Amino acid sequence: MKRNFLGRNFGVGVLFFVGLGVLGPMVVPAPAEACFFWQACARRRGRASNTRVGGKRSGFVRGGNNAAVPYVITPRNTWVGAPPDRVRWNGVAGSSGYTVRLWHWVYGRNSPSLVLWETVVDAADGNEIAFPDISLELGDYYSIEVITEDGVSSNLDEGAYYAGFQLLAPEDYGLLRSHLTQVNAANENNSPEEEALAQAGVYFLDELYADALRVLEPLVLSPAASDLVYIALGDIYNETGLNQLSLRAYDQALKIATSNGDRLSEATIRVKLADVYGGLNDVDQAQELLVEARQLYVQLGESLEVAILDRRIRALSAL
Repeated sequence: MKRNFLGRNFGVGVLFFVGLGVLGPMVVPAPAEACFFWQACARRRGRASNTRVGGKRSGFVRGGNNAAVPYVITPRNTWVGAPPDRVRWNGVAGSSGYTVRLWHWVYGRNSPSLVLWETVVDAADGNEIAFPDISLELGDYYSIEVITEDGVSSNLDEGAYYAGFQLLAPEDYGLLRSHLTQVNAANENNSPEEEALAQAGVYFLDELYADALRVLEPLVLSPAASDLVYIALGDIYNETGLNQLSLRAYDQALKIATSNGDRLSEATIRVKLADVYGGLNDVDQAQELLVEARQLYVQLGESLEVAILDRRIRALSAL
């Protein structure tokens, strides 16, 4: 049921082709025991992934941009090793309540077909509930729909078609657990943040984004959370089509990196921000961020990064 996202205009297509295709290929994930995604070898570039044929739908996803829509935050555009622990959505200002539904999709159809579960949630109780006690079937595709009392559905979100989830095959989940065991053993003497980042990195590389969020989001409760935490969250939100949440996370990461005088991290984050703005058709903002990142890479003596950004900036200038 894998789909490719094709609804991009020419300008955005050029941005991503030049930025992530010819000049900046995706990082091939190293074994978990050799590389903890956001801590070491992939700190500069993000969003490496091993896409399987199956229920996660790929490509840049526009979504999470309309605050008046109760778009789904988690589980969203993800594989799951077991039924998720929670359902969370964007709380709509002024809404007094929501209807939450779990949909089942029939193979070969482009729309949900059967409501497996439904409940009503009072807005006073927040915008998060426990996932229902329902078994998921291997090979089947599911999605969450949230509807305000005024009838505004999460399916109005630009990325709704890509916001479902599917159960991971047992053999894949066994390999994932093996990687988690290796990472946990290697992080016994590290800080809780480093341990969480390493675990979330394993989930991220295997596209279990709901699990990665479950591990990472509690870290932001600490005022001492590092820029890597927000970079990681930005990467996950970006991959799942939560554009505004991604921008907020990257913006917070940039504030921390700037405060710490970490120019490499600053440059990295500016490129990530440019990628999101480019996907949202804000070419001017994307170009400005790439120019700023280039200046930082010049100061750092990173000639390869400068050359890559020069070509990306020229491509944007031609639009």
